[in-house]
Formats: sequence, C-alpha cells, structure tokens
Amino acid sequence: MPPADDPRPADPGDPPEAGGLHAVGGYRLLRRIGEGGMSTVYLSYDVTARRPVAVKLLADHLAGRPEFVSRFYREARLSQFLQHPNLVQGFAAGFDTGPRVHYLVLEFVDGPSADAALGRARRLGVGAGVRLGVDIARALGFLHARNLVHRDVKPDNILFSPDGGAKLADLGLAKRLNDDSGLTAVSQGVGTSYYMPYEQALNGSLVDARSDVFALGATMYHLLTGQVPFPGATHEEIIRGKEVGRFAPVRSASPEVPAAVATVLETALHRDPRSRYPTADEFGAALAATGLATRVPSYPIGTVPPGDGPHLDAPTRVDFTSGPPLAAGSCP
Repeated sequence: MPPADDPRPADPGDPPEAGGLHAVGGYRLLRRIGEGGMSTVYLSYDVTARRPVAVKLLADHLAGRPEFVSRFYREARLSQFLQHPNLVQGFAAGFDTGPRVHYLVLEFVDGPSADAALGRARRLGVGAGVRLGVDIARALGFLHARNLVHRDVKPDNILFSPDGGAKLADLGLAKRLNDDSGLTAVSQGVGTSYYMPYEQALNGSLVDARSDVFALGATMYHLLTGQVPFPGATHEEIIRGKEVGRFAPVRSASPEVPAAVATVLETALHRDPRSRYPTADEFGAALAATGLATRVPSYPIGTVPPGDGPHLDAPTRVDFTSGPPLAAGSCP
C-alpha cells in the first residue's frame, strides 16, 4: 500500500471498493477509510494541490432525497467557512456528472476516530480522555460563539490527530440558534441516541450550547468507562432513561477515573440544562484545571484492526423535513 502522500492508486488493477470508481471530481481515490449509512470516505489524492485528502461520497440511495443532499452540502459549506485547529477543514464539494455522485473534500487526518480507538482498547486512558475533552470543547466553543450548535458530538465524529490532539468532524446537523429554516421539524429529535440530551431528543430545535456540553460529557463518559451513561437497545429505551436522568456515577463505572474528572463529567450530564456548564468554554476550562490532559493515542489509520469492542453505531433517530439548502456562497 503506498503511503498517504503517494499520488498513485493503491492498486491500479484493484478498484478501491467503490464500484470500480478510481477518481471523483479530479481527486484520485486510494482506499476506503470509513463507511456509514449516509456516506463512504476514501483516502484520496488532490493532484492539483499535491496533498492527501479525505473524499466523502454521499450514499447512492440518498442521492435522490433532497433533505439528505441538503445536509451534505450544508456540511460542505460550514466545513469550508469555519476554520479552527480542532475542526476538520473542508476544501471543496460538488457533483461529478460522470459517476453521478455527490462528493465532499476534507482535510485528511491520519489517525483513528475515537469510535475506532474505543473498539480497539475498550477505554481511553484518563490523560488522553481529558485532552480529547479539552480539544473538542474548544471546537464547540468556537461554533457556539458563532451561534451554531453541533448536535451530533459522538465518538465517531471525533478524530485523533498525529499531533496528539483531537478534531471534531461532521457539521451536517449543525444548527444556527433561533433558525427555523426547516432543518428540523417541530417536535422531532435529531442526533445520536446514546449521546444527545433529553431536550434534544424531544425536539431537535430545542438546543443550545448546553446540549453540546451534555453530548461531549456522554462521549467522554463512554470513552473513559467503556460504557454509555444511558444504555438501551432502542432509541425509546435510551431516552426513557434520560427522562429519569439517573446514571451510574463515573467512578462506579470506572474507579480509575479521578474524582476531579468524574465531578466535571457528572456536571455536564445533568438532565436539567440549567445545572450543566453553561458554555463549552467553561466545560473545557474545568477539564483543563484538573491538570491531567496528556495526548490522545493516535496512530496511522491503516494500522487499526477491526474493533472487537461493542458496535458504537448507536440507535439513532434522525428526522428531517425537506428544506432548501443555504444559498451558494452565503454565510452558513
């Protein structure tokens, strides 16, 4: 397999698991590095800029559904407009009329997702978990200062960078506060069941910075203890647990987690938003104040074996109404 900065395809005679597709929009597809229900991501090469990139392809079965196409291009615009060291940067997007596929070109982060790392190691060390929390809180604080809420913070949307930090990905569900443009229908939840707060499950429009604080707290709880704070086999079962608001204390789930870190996470996980940290910046500052942050355990993604841990594609309820995408060139 050629290295990430090698412009050659992985094997000219072996299509990179994309139905024989070797290039999209002028970007060479090298190998598949991620796949979900909505899209597939390929390590690719930007021939013009001479750099490795990640190319995300919208799933064929969603290409004819305007609400999902709108979300895809919303992520494209936001990822290009918003530049922060702890956000995955977007470079370009478009529709290739040859293979008839929507594509999004992103910064290539040569490290695993927190989801993949958890599948490999069962749980993160405390120092790595705290560093991840501090970095993602910074990314969220940046979004919140621009009146945007991410709404889908979870292990699969956090990437480990080779520099020992973490980056937040996937802005497809990001919502501008006080925006009723149709991204979320009234009385419908949007997000990922294990990590979203109760108020977001009731109505995806009833969110603010404290909703992302809860989701990051739930993500860190999972990464540090190896279990989610509100388990369940279905969306409804998980949300019933959040309605009650009781979860196993952090140190009960994992005695290795220091009391100072446990207190921070349990504050973030309050059912009542008024009892959480009011901002991601305050959440991140509380984590940093523990003095425990080190580095996340990044490694080239080609070395990550299939995880033998629990499948982290949590029961998800994502409801949309069709709405027009943002005007091209407009501020997200």
